[in-house]
Amino acid sequence: MHSNADFAVERVTPESDRLRLLVLGDTHVGYRHRASNTKPPWAREVDNRQTFSRSLARARGLDVDAVVHAGDVFDHEITQNDRDHVREEIRRTHEAGVPLYYIHGNHDNEAGNRTLRQGPEIHIGGETVVLGDGAVRLSGLDYGAGGFSSPPPEKPGDDGESVSILVLHDTPYPAVDENGSPIHRTDPNHLDLREFLDSAEGWLDLIVSGHLHVGSRASIAGYETPLIITGPTAEISTSTRENVPSTWLVTVLGGEAQVERQRLG
Repeated sequence: MHSNADFAVERVTPESDRLRLLVLGDTHVGYRHRASNTKPPWAREVDNRQTFSRSLARARGLDVDAVVHAGDVFDHEITQNDRDHVREEIRRTHEAGVPLYYIHGNHDNEAGNRTLRQGPEIHIGGETVVLGDGAVRLSGLDYGAGGFSSPPPEKPGDDGESVSILVLHDTPYPAVDENGSPIHRTDPNHLDLREFLDSAEGWLDLIVSGHLHVGSRASIAGYETPLIITGPTAEISTSTRENVPSTWLVTVLGGEAQVERQRLG
């Protein structure tokens, strides 16, 4: 069962203009090429090009300040049509004044990554970008197969005036859902975030993770920093049909990050 209640991270910071991010992950454009016998029955007719288009159309319709993609833009087998489709949707979104920031997931192969490098979108794996005149510090980590693919972000030098968001594509460990139940605790390639959070929890406001195919509000057990597990934008989870394809609207205003889950119809 997935709650749609909002949650907020409050910071004592100066008032600033509103900044809105549309957060999503695991769009897996190209998923339709997988063999039918490798898919759950409900996913055999899924075309992730359509849900990718709906996601970016939502970003344009909401007139957000940026799109943040938590990895696996593409599936591991893609065609030129898939690449062209993604390139065109991102171009339309960019021309509408909405940039796209992304990290690499475990399914993003070189052909897909090359397509993304050719466009206006911005790769933030191993990087930190500042948005909204310092309102948000957005850091990214590409897929690391259970380890940090690059050094994690460090405490900003702005005395906590910005909202800090970390985007990754791994199995965050030990993640628990809103009821305190473990999420995918048996993944041998999990990314243990506890040592990082021992030093980062005082300034890190939000963690966003792709990779897991069950969208959920969560946290790391024993820590208060909120965690969004984006889930996919299409109903492709092999473990459950309870997954609700969604995007997530993150609104930053006056040092507070408000998160709203928005289901994709």
